[in-house]
Amino acid sequence: MSKFRTVVAVIIMILCGVAGLFLGATLNNAIGGGILGVLISGIACIIYVLDNQDKK
Repeated sequence: MSKFRTVVAVIIMILCGVAGLFLGATLNNAIGGGILGVLISGIACIIYVLDNQDKK
């Protein structure tokens, strides 16, 4: 189950990175938007895993 959570977290971070890239491109800062999207989704995934450690 741990591998599944890891794969889902990576997929979420990739999707948010691509979305941030396009959103940042509209504001003339594509790389910054992509990095911000990955950071926000990565922190959200970490918080989710820490909150649900005891559930299997």
